[in-house]
Amino acid sequence: MLWSIVLTSSIILLVGAFFTYKNTKIAAENSLKMQAMGIAITVQSFLQSLELEEIKVLDYALFSEIILNEKWEGVAFISLYDEKGNIILHSNPELIGKKIELKKHPYYPYYYYLILGTLEKVFVTDFKINFPQGNYYILRVALHTYPAELMIGKAKIFVLINITASIGLIIFGILGTFLVRKIERMQIKFKELESISLMTKILAHEIRNPLGSIKGFSQYLMGRVDEKFKDPLKIIFNETLRIERLTDELLFYTNPVKINLTEFFLSELLEEILISFKNTYPEIDFKFNLNNEIKVKSDRDKLKEIIINLLQNAIDAVLEANKEKRIVSLNVEKRENKIKFEIIDNGIGMDKETLEKATEPFFTTKPKGSGLGLAIVNKLCEALSIKLKIESKKGDGTRVCLIIPELP
Repeated sequence: MLWSIVLTSSIILLVGAFFTYKNTKIAAENSLKMQAMGIAITVQSFLQSLELEEIKVLDYALFSEIILNEKWEGVAFISLYDEKGNIILHSNPELIGKKIELKKHPYYPYYYYLILGTLEKVFVTDFKINFPQGNYYILRVALHTYPAELMIGKAKIFVLINITASIGLIIFGILGTFLVRKIERMQIKFKELESISLMTKILAHEIRNPLGSIKGFSQYLMGRVDEKFKDPLKIIFNETLRIERLTDELLFYTNPVKINLTEFFLSELLEEILISFKNTYPEIDFKFNLNNEIKVKSDRDKLKEIIINLLQNAIDAVLEANKEKRIVSLNVEKRENKIKFEIIDNGIGMDKETLEKATEPFFTTKPKGSGLGLAIVNKLCEALSIKLKIESKKGDGTRVCLIIPELP
């Protein structure tokens, strides 16, 4: 709808500008014709009242007076020629008596443009003045074109304004259409999230009650049954934990993020996280490069959750690659007014298609993954104004970069 209105308005502006310019050009030329016609009628009436011999002895001052008359402003020159091209009268007395090659036109009055020796362009009108004796003279009236050009110049400016306005409208239409579609997509996404949030809350409520009972009974039975029944009960218990974790992730993802900003040293947070991972995964070589003086203002718990999620993904990728050297590197450095934090692994990496979908909710390549890990990371990064960038190549590992705003 918006685009059709913009397009219609642009076409109307352009068409209006075109016809305005065209009509102005015609009006300007008609104005010159009318002025030349007025002069010609005046001169013709005067000349036809004289005898032929009297015309030949007329003073050039007649034409000079016409040129100087305010009524005929814009006259370049006036001349009178006989049939042979002899100049009988001319507003420039030095040209009287000279001869020119006089072109015969198919009709009179005849209008055309002429470039003078001064390179000025003038509008010329040739009139044929007939006498009863059968003789005729050619009256030539040349007018300056600058009054007409001024009108046309204004019309050109009007055209340029309309073209600029049309281009502006088209750009506005493109941006407006893009913005409207973006808002529509956001509204659809918001409605979807609202629906998912409501559904998740209902499911969480309905699942947690029986899940708590299943988890409690499995723990209770593990201490009272024979060894051969303990392994199945452990599977039941672990699966209840997984479903419970998935429910928590769904609730978190579908609800607004509440931020609690505090100031803390980034090194302390990373050391706290790494202690747990080092103990759990002794087979992995964790490399740590950090300036201990780097301080940030962020939500400590949310940033911790981001880093834990990313580290767990890096560890899973390294273990799946099953290489001789399993390395996960953490690099932190200051860059201008921001902090660059990188997690680099030499795991299996991702192909282009997987990388493009990595942060989409419910997308996973893991057999028991929820597909919400990186989606939650992405959501938390947006809430904390952290820029997330992931680079990966199949077989070569992955580099995850977080650009964290520095403490103001």
